Amino acid sequence: MSSTAVPAAPAIDEVLADLALQTNRLRIAAWAVGGAGLLVTAAVANIPGDAAALWRLVAMLVSVATPFAYIFAVRPLWRLRRQPMLTPSDSRLGFVTVVGPPGHALTAFVLAGGGILLGLGRPGAAFALALVLLAVLMSLRPTRIVVTPSALRVRSRLRTRSVPWARLTGVRVTGAGDDLRLAVDRAGRAPGTVRLRLAALDVDPAFLVHLLQHYRTVPEDRTAIGAPAELARRRAAYLASSGSAPDLRVDPSAQPAAALP
Repeated sequence: MSSTAVPAAPAIDEVLADLALQTNRLRIAAWAVGGAGLLVTAAVANIPGDAAALWRLVAMLVSVATPFAYIFAVRPLWRLRRQPMLTPSDSRLGFVTVVGPPGHALTAFVLAGGGILLGLGRPGAAFALALVLLAVLMSLRPTRIVVTPSALRVRSRLRTRSVPWARLTGVRVTGAGDDLRLAVDRAGRAPGTVRLRLAALDVDPAFLVHLLQHYRTVPEDRTAIGAPAELARRRAAYLASSGSAPDLRVDPSAQPAAALP
């Protein structure tokens, strides 16, 4: 056997298991670091005396530093960053993106910010609780893209938009690979665009474009969406063609369009 032979890629089950483990660890780390930030900022903001205003400023600086501390802390866990991978959804009805460290860092920041309000005493306690609940909501309903046999579901913040495959006319990524734009045909109206920042997602933009363009142009393969074996096929096809380095900014069928509300 040649010494230059390329080792076999890990099986899809192994990759998915590693990604699930990493996702859980990143979420737990966000709450651990954010919780520590909450306790520190609450204690510092609660220091009385003539220098109370100064200590509250220090608490604000700690809250700002918390997401950066989180990113630094989880670097050893960030092994699968932007790999060509999505995961089967819990309902097995589609493929879904997962949240990367930047998305979890925002949760840590919100928790640390809640500590400042908690340190102010009773007036800020209700607002601190609101921020903690917001952090919970961010963990339970993160920004994500779900690829289903019938449509794409794009969730940004608290809003979810559904784009049927029949309405999707183009896919492109702009900027530094972090701005996804979906060109959408709207019956009786001008075409629109659904946009989503990919920075918070642990997904390879090139693979995402490859996946969406494939299902847009090969509708017969959509029935297999959600099956790990189908994900393995799409991943293998992408890796086999990645040497051609397609320009993600250009989709020949995409047309300029106004942004959808």
